[in-house]
Amino acid sequence: MQASLSEREKAPSAKFVQKREQILERAAEQFNLLGVRGATLADVAASVELNLTSIRHYFVKKEDLVAAAFLRSIEVHSARVAKSRKIGPPEVRVRDLVRRYFDFRRRIRTGEAQEVIIFGDLRSLTGPHADLVWPKYANLFRSVREVVADPEEIEDDRQRVNARAHTLISQFMRSVFWLPDYEVDDFERVEARFIDILINGLAAPGAEGHSRVLHLPEDYPAPAKVSRESFLLAATELINEQGYRGASVERIAARLNVTKGSFYHHIEAKEDLVVACFKRNFALLQDAQRHAIAAERLGADQAAAAASVLVRRQQTPAGPLLRHSALMSVDPATRRDMLGQMGRIVTRFSGMISDGMVDGSARACDARVAGEMLMAMINSASELRNWVSDVTPDNSVELYVRPLFKGLFA
Repeated sequence: MQASLSEREKAPSAKFVQKREQILERAAEQFNLLGVRGATLADVAASVELNLTSIRHYFVKKEDLVAAAFLRSIEVHSARVAKSRKIGPPEVRVRDLVRRYFDFRRRIRTGEAQEVIIFGDLRSLTGPHADLVWPKYANLFRSVREVVADPEEIEDDRQRVNARAHTLISQFMRSVFWLPDYEVDDFERVEARFIDILINGLAAPGAEGHSRVLHLPEDYPAPAKVSRESFLLAATELINEQGYRGASVERIAARLNVTKGSFYHHIEAKEDLVVACFKRNFALLQDAQRHAIAAERLGADQAAAAASVLVRRQQTPAGPLLRHSALMSVDPATRRDMLGQMGRIVTRFSGMISDGMVDGSARACDARVAGEMLMAMINSASELRNWVSDVTPDNSVELYVRPLFKGLFA
C-alpha cells in the first residue's frame, strides 16, 4: 500500500507515520460521512491539507486507503475485545465489553479518541484488499465469540454461540446510527439500559407469547423471475454481499439470467437503486408490523411476531432486507430522509414495547433503546447465514429472536 519500493525497504520516519495516522483518521470521518463510494481520495487529501500527488506518497490508490482504514478499525476494536476476554465468566465479559464500547463512543464525541471507519462498507473490498482484510475481521469475530462463551460451549454449541457473537457485534454496529441522538452526558444511562436489555431480554418473566412464530399468508414466496421485485431482491442481495459497487447492472441481470434492457425496463437508473431497495424494505417492515398488531393482543408479543416474520423471511427464497449500512452509498440529504423513515418504524417497535410494559408482557426497560435493538437484530439477520452456516427459516427464530426477548444467555 506504500507508494514505492524504496519506501517499503526502509523504516518510515516518525513524521511519515504520524501523517499517515492523521490521514487514516480523516479518512474514517470522510468514509463514514460520505460512504466508501462517495468519498474520494481528493476529499481525504483536502481534509489533511495535502494535494492528490502528496497523499499518494502514503496511499497510491483509494482502495489502498480504504483497506488500511478497515485494518485500523479492526485493530482498535480488537484491542478492546482482547481486554474483555481476560476477565470473569461470559456475562461479566460481555458487560465489560459493552462498557468499553460505550466509553469509546463517548471519547470520540468528546475528542479524546479518533473515529474509526464503520464496517458497513466492508464488502466493497475486492481482490487482494479483501484477501488482506477479511481474515482479520474473521479473527475479530472469533475473539468476540470467546467473550460471549467459554471454550466448552463454543465446542458443544457453536451454532448458538456464533449467533450470540453476531448479535453482539451487530448491536454495536447499528448503535453508530442512533447513539448520536443522545447527549454525551446520557451515555452512561443508555449503556445501562442497553446492557439490561441485552442480558435480561425484553419479555416479562414467564411470558411465552414471543415463542410463537407468525407466518404471513403467502409464506415468503420467491418473486416472479422478471419483475421489479425480482430486480430489487437481486440488487439487495448483491449490495449486501459486495457493497454498492458490486451491484452492477450487469451482475444483477446475470443473477436473474436476463438482459440489461430488462433491468432498465423496471428500474429507471442505477442511481435510484439503493433508494428503491430501501423503499421495498420499509414496505416489508411496515407490513410485518401491521400483521403482528392484527394477530397479537399483547405489546411484546406483537414485537416478537413482527421480528420473527422478518428474521425468518431473510432465510428463505424471498430474500434478505437491505443492510442499513447501504445508507453510506447515498448522498447525505437522501440518507437523512431514509433515516427519518426508518426512525418511524423504530418508533412503532418502541411503542409495542411500551404497550407491553403496560399490559405486562414486557419487562420494564427503555422502550426507545429496545426499538433500536430490535431493528438491529432484524437488520443483521440478513448476514446470519454467513456466521451460522446451518441456520434455517425454522431455527432462525430460536437462535436469533428469542435471545433478545429472553436474554443473551437464555
